[in-house]
Amino acid sequence: MRRQPVQQRGAATVSAILDACASLLNEYDYDDITTARIVDVAGVPIGSFYQYFSDKRSVVHALALRGMENYLREVEELFTEDLIADTWREATRQVVAVYTRMLADVPGFGRVRFSDMLDSHRLDSSVDQYELMAERLAEMFVGRFGAHGDAPVVLTFRIAVQTADALFKLAERVDEDDRAHVVGTADELLTGMLGSVLEPQRP
Repeated sequence: MRRQPVQQRGAATVSAILDACASLLNEYDYDDITTARIVDVAGVPIGSFYQYFSDKRSVVHALALRGMENYLREVEELFTEDLIADTWREATRQVVAVYTRMLADVPGFGRVRFSDMLDSHRLDSSVDQYELMAERLAEMFVGRFGAHGDAPVVLTFRIAVQTADALFKLAERVDEDDRAHVVGTADELLTGMLGSVLEPQRP
């Protein structure tokens, strides 16, 4: 973003632009979305758009970051409000459930998630959203369940995040009869990966 809004009106403008972009991404390909179309759906003047964004790519990037922040905020609430499960395995399933619910309920979240790519278009190579999310998740899980074993913690979480993201994208593309198998495979892989850093070692 060119600048962050400092007043409520500016925040509302930015939110309207992001919401409009999310709505358009659910209906159109990235290349079919224009700045003019975004401001038309958002109902804001083109000048207001350029106060905060340089182009549609910067809007998509901000939308991806908002999705990640909203997801992590919900996960953090599970931990801080003591709603998280007693075991790391069940906690992992809770965290995945938040993710899959957002895929179904949040406009644009299915198109712009935690990758730095959208339909093969680079967003911002200086910001690795997988790494940011892995760091936050690792901090929460290790803080609650402790770290065990010799595997690198943040790297393990990063591998798990990217693997899960790829498999959930695949689940959206396969036939409905095969979706449960893909999701089940994701659960098995996540459990195996995270177990290398979260499962207490037997003496």
